[in-house]
Amino acid sequence: MYRMIVRSSARLTAVLLLSLTAGLLAAAPAHAVSDATWDRLAMCESSGRWHIDTGNGYYGGLQILPSTWDEAGGREYAALPHQATKRQQIAVAEKILRWQGWDAWPQCARKLDLYAVPITTSYVVQQGDTLSSIARKFSVPGGWNAVYQMNRDAIGPNPDHVLPGTRLELPV
Repeated sequence: MYRMIVRSSARLTAVLLLSLTAGLLAAAPAHAVSDATWDRLAMCESSGRWHIDTGNGYYGGLQILPSTWDEAGGREYAALPHQATKRQQIAVAEKILRWQGWDAWPQCARKLDLYAVPITTSYVVQQGDTLSSIARKFSVPGGWNAVYQMNRDAIGPNPDHVLPGTRLELPV
């Protein structure tokens, strides 16, 4: 997916997601969440064992139910999650994340301080927030700089000076 930033009246007003054909997406996927975040989640869910089948009804590094795997198109890769590669499991997990948010992995998401957010969302700055802490909280690809670039007009010329109450758009 490509993101196109639309500006109006010198401030960001929307983010438009443009999709490519399914074949092109498969060839060059855009990842909403960093691999490091998926690795952290897999470490919590399965001790980082991407090919695990423990017999508990959940499979693979991210412990995905077969019915969820099927619904998210996982059979394109393998019959069950643990039979797919790490990259394929992540591709399916990104679809699950878009539908269910981090609640798809409730215990580990809470433990890892991940939040259920849609692909594009806004956030109101709280006292003590920094762009870095906000980027970490929402697993923003590109970190604080991506948040800053998307919200320059609202933040101003100094990314270290973010005022409580400022509404930020998050490129997650």
